Amino acid sequence: MRVSFSGKRGSEEIHGCKGLILKRYLFLFFIALMILVGCAPKQVKIYDQDSQLRNNIIRTAVEMHGKPYRSGAKGPDAFDCSGFIYYVYKRWGIILPVNTEGLMKVGYSIGRYNIRPGDIVIFRIKKALHSGIMLNRNEFIHASSSRGVAIDNTEDPYWKKSIIGYRSVL
Repeated sequence: MRVSFSGKRGSEEIHGCKGLILKRYLFLFFIALMILVGCAPKQVKIYDQDSQLRNNIIRTAVEMHGKPYRSGAKGPDAFDCSGFIYYVYKRWGIILPVNTEGLMKVGYSIGRYNIRPGDIVIFRIKKALHSGIMLNRNEFIHASSSRGVAIDNTEDPYWKKSIIGYRSVL
């Protein structure tokens, strides 16, 4: 099959090698575009209607993104999961327990569809407990033992199967 284009330079036929070259350039263009989009900074949706305190807690938590993990650390240079929550809330005058077992007893339990930014999510991974701060309905920020303070999604199968519940202390 031949497709002809006419212009000031005459006509060019796109078939055989020329068509293959065009397809390769388009393929490379889309690969480059995907790489650029993948390297863009992470955007986190914070709900505008939430209280200023909740937004301050989220802002403080996100400022810690990338800080390293260290067992038993309560910041500001390194964190473990509950130490991270303790540090973020303490910055805004709220003193919480420094372990996940204690976090399971403060505030009140909330359902999956009542989550608001700043609420706490608790997981059981194997036999250990883990906790994080919800950024929106699906994303949470936590101190990961392998990646430091990181943002993940509760819909990811790894996290979804491990959720014990959600707590609100605000």
